[in-house]
Amino acid sequence: MGYKYLLPLLGLLLVIAGTVERDWAWLAVWLGCDLIALGYAHAKGVQGIFGKRPDGTLPLWAWFAFFPVLGYSLIVWHLHRIFSRKPPWSVITEQLVVGRRLLASELDGEFDNYVDLTAELTEPSAIRRLPAYRSFPILNDAAPSPEALRVAIRSLKPGRTFVHCGRGYHRSALFALAMLLTSGVAHDVVDGLRMLTAARSGMRLKRPQYKCIQRYADLGSSD
Repeated sequence: MGYKYLLPLLGLLLVIAGTVERDWAWLAVWLGCDLIALGYAHAKGVQGIFGKRPDGTLPLWAWFAFFPVLGYSLIVWHLHRIFSRKPPWSVITEQLVVGRRLLASELDGEFDNYVDLTAELTEPSAIRRLPAYRSFPILNDAAPSPEALRVAIRSLKPGRTFVHCGRGYHRSALFALAMLLTSGVAHDVVDGLRMLTAARSGMRLKRPQYKCIQRYADLGSSD
């Protein structure tokens, strides 16, 4: 079941449970309303539902409105960072590095483009201040329109690029694959996915992302 169905269903159940119970049940209603809104965003492709700014920050209203979801996302990211045995980033080509969201202390090397795909996480301030920083928010396990993805790819400067999402496996795979197709390094989607998984095991596309990259590839072939 996709997020656009699962999240509203879970949200509705939480809202019902919260209205029946007492004491701290309002927290369930808060989270339930957040999940319903997030499910709507997945259904309609509203990648910017959290209001992430071009400078990599989240507005104060987003923390008030979506604190249960944003707090959960931050906790999960830290747990993954602490306990994962996989490297924080992987080199795909000399010009392309893909990874998870980094702490400022983990940044190694210089990049002409530093692409942040997270919609739900604030970027560390030291990284946000880099001239190379670019924010292109995509919801977790979701995909933008192929046209928006194409505009984002074309806005990049020539040179070495770091691409990251939360953990560096799904959204990062979509964006990196689009870069490989655009540059001609990958001949097709299957070839590009093979390159990505060879360099970083676990990288794969969710269903909306696979549909997006197929349409993206079709756009390129029609030029």
